[in-house]
Amino acid sequence: MPWFPLNQYIWDFWFTWQDSTLHLFYLQASPSQCHYNPERRHNQAVLGHSQLTPWGWQTIPHPQPAFSPGKPGTWDDLAIWSGSIIQQDQKYYLFYTGRRRQDAPQWTAHEWQRPQHIGLATSEDLRHWQRFPHNPILANPGTAAGLDGVAWRDPYVIQGEDQRYYAFICTRSQSAPLDRGGMVVYCVSDHLEQWDNQPHILIESPEFYQMEVPQVFWHKNGHFKRLYLIFSAQAKDCSAQRYEADPSQCVTGTYYHVSEPVSLDCQEFPPFTTKAKVLISGLYAGKFVQPKGENSALFYGFHWSEIGGHFGNGLSDPLWFQFQPDGTVSISTSGFGISNNLLEFFV
Repeated sequence: MPWFPLNQYIWDFWFTWQDSTLHLFYLQASPSQCHYNPERRHNQAVLGHSQLTPWGWQTIPHPQPAFSPGKPGTWDDLAIWSGSIIQQDQKYYLFYTGRRRQDAPQWTAHEWQRPQHIGLATSEDLRHWQRFPHNPILANPGTAAGLDGVAWRDPYVIQGEDQRYYAFICTRSQSAPLDRGGMVVYCVSDHLEQWDNQPHILIESPEFYQMEVPQVFWHKNGHFKRLYLIFSAQAKDCSAQRYEADPSQCVTGTYYHVSEPVSLDCQEFPPFTTKAKVLISGLYAGKFVQPKGENSALFYGFHWSEIGGHFGNGLSDPLWFQFQPDGTVSISTSGFGISNNLLEFFV
């Protein structure tokens, strides 16, 4: 069964480890503060925090939410949006999306949105967070960078094989047609607290209006490796061209891009030369746990909608996916029924 925290709407999420314990951070909003309308959750979002135990996910008690918007008048005083956590030495670095209440919404190709920026907070125990004094650490570069000046969110931060740090960010091209131009770009850092704010394009898509909550990793197979980009999109985000080519590949859910194989010592990001494939329909913001080293990995997503078409809420059961030699990723039926003994797969 999926997991639902008590009396909360939950959606986008990410993982981090504390020694051998897997922690889960996620966007949450109180149904009462949303007047029991989940569509209002985006401006009420704070962070929730749970950890995996032998009895399933257990919410970590905090005096307040795990992380909340900033004080009135600050750059992140409206709501906290998606991010990721990376550990360096004994410190955890939380990169997150924020918006300022006093910023006027701007019209994008599909909707009104406030400009988004990316901030940093640090912790030594995953429970007490201190905002970085020079936030936003990755400010929205705006239209001068060829972007739409609004979308700049969902940072997914990893350490590359060259030991530098990479923040992959969801954004959108300024000049793209209305049904395409979704982008994932990246910025680079040597030590996490100072970034080159010049975005480098990982992909500008001719197939999607937006490519949300990215996860990027290398997967090795023998003497070669491939780069994977996991992202989410709604059916309405797919371009007319993609619908014409294959409507079955236009769903609300999680997708992936995969590169051609490259040598193990390659450190540059290879291009994605084929169309994105549906990884799974109906589960959004999907993430793999430890996808790098094995031919199979566990996957989670949140339920986009229930049978009546309303907001689904809740984290899915873990699903096994298999990485095939040709680069495709497929669900594995042999992995079903493992949730009662999930911890044994992480030790």
